[in-house]
Amino acid sequence: MNCADLLQRFNIIKSERTVVQQKWDEITDYVMPYRGRFFDTNKQESSIQWDRAKYNYDSTASNAHATLASNIHGALTSPNIQWFTLRFRDEKLNKNNSAMKWLEACATRVHYELLDSNFGLEVNETYQDICGYGTGVITLEDMPGQGWTGLQFKAVPLKQAYFEEDAMGRVLRFYRQIEWTPQQIISKFGDDVPQCVKDWEEKGMTDKKSVLFAIYPRNNKIVPIGERVSPSRRPWEYTYCLIDSAEPLGKPGGYYEMPAFVPRWAKASESQWGYCPAHLAMGDIQSLNAARKMQLKMSEKLIDPPIFAEERAIIADLDLSAASLNILRSVEGIKVFPSGGSIPVSDHMITQLQDAVKDYFFVDQLMFPRPQGTPMSATEVMVRQDNMARFMAPTMARLQNDMLDPIISRSFKMLARAGEIEAPPAVVTENNAQFDIQYLGSLSRAQNSDKAASVERLVGNVANLAQVFPDALDVIDADNMVRDMARDLNVQATILRDDTEVKILRLKRQEQQAAMQQAVVAEQQGKAAKAQGEAQQMEQM
Repeated sequence: MNCADLLQRFNIIKSERTVVQQKWDEITDYVMPYRGRFFDTNKQESSIQWDRAKYNYDSTASNAHATLASNIHGALTSPNIQWFTLRFRDEKLNKNNSAMKWLEACATRVHYELLDSNFGLEVNETYQDICGYGTGVITLEDMPGQGWTGLQFKAVPLKQAYFEEDAMGRVLRFYRQIEWTPQQIISKFGDDVPQCVKDWEEKGMTDKKSVLFAIYPRNNKIVPIGERVSPSRRPWEYTYCLIDSAEPLGKPGGYYEMPAFVPRWAKASESQWGYCPAHLAMGDIQSLNAARKMQLKMSEKLIDPPIFAEERAIIADLDLSAASLNILRSVEGIKVFPSGGSIPVSDHMITQLQDAVKDYFFVDQLMFPRPQGTPMSATEVMVRQDNMARFMAPTMARLQNDMLDPIISRSFKMLARAGEIEAPPAVVTENNAQFDIQYLGSLSRAQNSDKAASVERLVGNVANLAQVFPDALDVIDADNMVRDMARDLNVQATILRDDTEVKILRLKRQEQQAAMQQAVVAEQQGKAAKAQGEAQQMEQM
């Protein structure tokens, strides 16, 4: 696609988003004042407003939003633990020790690459946009350089990001409006820029110019994992161009996979953009802000009340400063106006609104209460984590589908193409194995712990029944039960033996038991023969 066609599609999408941007601007004012207003164009540092929060009289919504975003970050993609693993779809391969060791090594390598990159920083920015605007955007590319240099993430401000969906709701075309100075454009593309950009740089212009970055499909066949092709043969093409003149910057490039991901908190049925707790809470947030503003005005009147004075009761202007002297005709003609306001009443109203806003952002469910004498028990902690996992389940599923799954998949493929992944065992290639991603964060663990707890309850109940009905034990497949519990508890494959090793171990145990039984039988037969011989001797005597 040429730049003129791309700009035409981009301008249509940009004009259609004006309605939703009005709501985003409201959220920016009350929840995230420093994320930038959507209708403002800041092309110079001096035009940025650093006093956006001065009219926000209550910080409950901002704190609740930050709490929700940080809890999702820690519970889903914590930088302190490996928060995902890989598992074959074929259960036979999951029981094969060599195949599982290779797959776990791949998952560990991808995890360490994410740790070495800026993923933790950029995904936090994305979580903030998801919890505030309902939509976030993050991109994944190679670090510039020769050979394998690592992963590079970028949380794209929602103000700059636009996209088109395919029939499955995935990103089909991605657009980003970037503001660059002429010097930044030349540093990015070198001499492969229009003459006007060179002229701007020679004149010393520092004003930022609008640049469009677009990614779109080429409709080529999918490149197999690990295979490298030239940029012109890759399934996804990207290009840069000046928005004002539709002139290209540099040469088009290519991606093996779509590098832009657009996770949403929840998707509106008639829109591609998402919504989140901030949308639902906006009425209470605005009421809370107005109530806090009125309370401040009322408090000002109570602290420094207005003065009523009869006409000609004061000779000069009334001075209420310390040690002041006022000349009066009549003291009785001067009175303090009783405002009649009640701070406790307004406090009660504000507290109700604050609690409502916190409920929208799940603060009570996410935060543990302050200690009340006795520390919280492990059971209570587990129950709270289970509750959190339940009400966060829909959002977790969307975040995994829209962002985390494609990020892990693309990272794995990038490492494979760079030769950073070891060759798989023969059993994996022979079966054309496919694998799925399993998440190990606290939310995922809480959800999987329900399965393990159900198995434990079943075993306990069957054990009690077996005392009366011994045949009840025959119903349980112990091998599959243990492996399923290990999977639900995210136990490493190196701890479990594969089916072949288990069969060999059991065969040896059976041989040992048979040998022991034979020894016991031989011993008993010897004792019986000895006893019989002694009896015969007694008879002869």
